Amino acid sequence: MSNVGATVLLVPLAVSIAVAAGGDPAIFAMTVAISTSNSFLIPTHQVNALIMGPAGYRVVDFMRTGGIMTILFLIVSLLMMNWVF
Repeated sequence: MSNVGATVLLVPLAVSIAVAAGGDPAIFAMTVAISTSNSFLIPTHQVNALIMGPAGYRVVDFMRTGGIMTILFLIVSLLMMNWVF
């Protein structure tokens, strides 16, 4: 599933959860929208899949570098979401 498809599928669910929990639906929707673009671990993104073959990358290469990027992405996105909202 692409990140756009995941966003379209999960944002209404996140908004419903926010309303039920008494939270701000905008924060929940923004968190889902930002988090669905976090696809560094495996070559699921179209661009990653396109360069995987010609460049000779393996899934292990994506997991090694993508793990660091995912942790960095989560830290920065959580800090910024708390700071902005």
